[in-house]
Amino acid sequence: MAYHAGVLRALELEAGVSVGEADLVVGTSAGAVVGAYLRSGWTTEDFWLLAHGEHPRIPPLDDGTDTVMAPAYRTPLGFLRRGLGSAFVMGQSIARLPVGAVPAPLRRAFPGGLYSMREGRKRLAEELPAEWPAGPLWLVAVDIDSGRRVVLGREGAPPLGLADAVQASCAIPGVYKPVRAGSATLVDGGAHSTTNLDLAADHGCDLILCVAPMAFDTSERLPDPIHRLVRLFPARRLSGEVAYARAAGAEVLLVRPSSHDLRVQGLNMMRPSGMELVAQAAYDSTVRLLATDRFRSVLASRLPAA
Repeated sequence: MAYHAGVLRALELEAGVSVGEADLVVGTSAGAVVGAYLRSGWTTEDFWLLAHGEHPRIPPLDDGTDTVMAPAYRTPLGFLRRGLGSAFVMGQSIARLPVGAVPAPLRRAFPGGLYSMREGRKRLAEELPAEWPAGPLWLVAVDIDSGRRVVLGREGAPPLGLADAVQASCAIPGVYKPVRAGSATLVDGGAHSTTNLDLAADHGCDLILCVAPMAFDTSERLPDPIHRLVRLFPARRLSGEVAYARAAGAEVLLVRPSSHDLRVQGLNMMRPSGMELVAQAAYDSTVRLLATDRFRSVLASRLPAA
C-alpha cells in the first residue's frame, strides 16, 4: 500500500492523472484496499499521509501485533487445527482443483488462517461505505472450492458488502481466514494474478495504467536473485497480461518497482515500519518514469488535460 501511495501521489502531482476518476478500477489484495478507498472518496494525499503516519483521521500502525499479523490461535491445539486448515487452503490456492464446498463442520474444526486482521477488519467496516461506489470497481479473489477467479463488483459475482469484498481480496492463503460468499470460499486474488490486468482489456479499456508492486522493472538492471525469485510469478503473469491487452489494442503503461525501490522495500512485505521510505522511493522512481518519452507521449495523447 505504501508503494501505491507514492506512485499515485506522483501521478497526480507530476502528471495531473486523476486516478480515482478512471473508467474502471481493478484491485487485487493491497490494490483492492487502495481501489476501494479511492472510489469511496479518498485522495492520493490521504494515502500519502497514511504512509507517513500523519493522516489526521487514521492513527498510524503500531508494531503490527494487533494490526496485520495477530495470531489467530491461543493454544498448541488451536495452532494444529489452524495449521491443517491453512495447509489445505494453501494447497487449493496453488493447485486450484474444483473440489466443491468443504462441509461446514470441517471448516469449523480446521479453520484456514494462522493470523487475524482484527484491527484491519474494524477499520474497513468503519471507514468504507456499506454500499459499493457508483464508479466501476472490480476486486479480485479466488474461489478455492471451484478453482476459479472471482471478480467482485462485476455483474454475476457473489453478493458481498464492500468491506467484506476487500477482506476477501486480501485473504492471503494460509495466512488469513478465507471469506465465505454464498457457496464460494474466497482467498486473495493474487493466487491467480497480483495484477489481473487482462480484466481491463476485456472491459474494452484503450489505456491501461497498471501499478504492480509485486513485479519489478525489467527495463533496467535486474534485481538480485532472491528478489527475482520472490517476484517471478507476478512478473511472468504480468508479462502475459500485457501481451494480451496490447494484442486487444490497448495502450499499457506499467509502473513497477525499480532496483532501488526493492532495496528500500526489503523482503518482508508485511512489516509495519518504514512505510514513509517506501512511499518516497516510489514517488521518486515514478517521477523519473513520467519523464521518459513513452510516458510523456502516451499521457499527452490520451490524457490531453494532464
